Amino acid sequence: MSASDPRRDALRRAADRIGRHRTPPTAPDGTRPLWDAAFFGLDRVACFGEADTETRQSVLADCAASMLAESWHIERCGIDYCARMTFTAEDDDERRLFALIGADEARHAGWLAPWLAPGVPEPDPFNRFIAGLAETGTPQVLAFLLQVVLEGFGITHYSALATHSRDAGLADILQRLSRDEALHHAAGLAVFRPDGLTPGDRRFLADATQVFLEMIRCGPQAVVAALDKGIGLGDQADVAATFSAIAAEAAGAVKLARLRRLMAQPRMAWLVDTLATGGLFTPCPAPDCARIYTASR
Repeated sequence: MSASDPRRDALRRAADRIGRHRTPPTAPDGTRPLWDAAFFGLDRVACFGEADTETRQSVLADCAASMLAESWHIERCGIDYCARMTFTAEDDDERRLFALIGADEARHAGWLAPWLAPGVPEPDPFNRFIAGLAETGTPQVLAFLLQVVLEGFGITHYSALATHSRDAGLADILQRLSRDEALHHAAGLAVFRPDGLTPGDRRFLADATQVFLEMIRCGPQAVVAALDKGIGLGDQADVAATFSAIAAEAAGAVKLARLRRLMAQPRMAWLVDTLATGGLFTPCPAPDCARIYTASR
């Protein structure tokens, strides 16, 4: 179906009208970076500090665009997830719950859309991974992964983005997302039944969480990519020095510890122990982060 299909255009306009009714009255002005260099650790990178103003602003814009696109894709994935959970709900209470959460996810995507760079952003590997989970996981697996863990992580993630945002309008939107994530996380705790996991579910969870944590362990690859694109980094040793400068290992340790706490739900020790034994709650050192980045450069 083409982008100019009349039915598709009519559906989009109808959704936009409903969305505007619930959207905070704010829009980006595009006059300044949404987050400063210190938020990404770029203030500690020599080549960034030595670059001209236009280049520094371009790198910051790319970092912000990548982060906002990732959030937008996750919220859109939440719409698909809730549609599936609504369809497979066991009773009216569960159906109503996921219909309400799905409405929140659609609203969130609408709130974030004006802040995206022009054009529909391509999903990065993390977003493709999350979308794949939503398509293939069973309801109980998804309640744990997407609501208990991912939305639980989103509470502090969105709150931090809001706290450090230099735009008051975007900060307000991100704080609203953080509050909604807390409600969705609580709903996930109510839905998730660890005793209902089948052996296949347990294998799926072990494999999926391993991939998920590996993506967190390898540090802020998008920030380094923005630097590489805007300024140009040298060989693998230079890239490793960049990961070290932005304190990727320390930041990763904080995120991984938070994810471990979220995964440590009652009767889920088997999963946490399996992941811990594999070293998956330990961040990669800078040279390993650099090796991963240069391999996909």
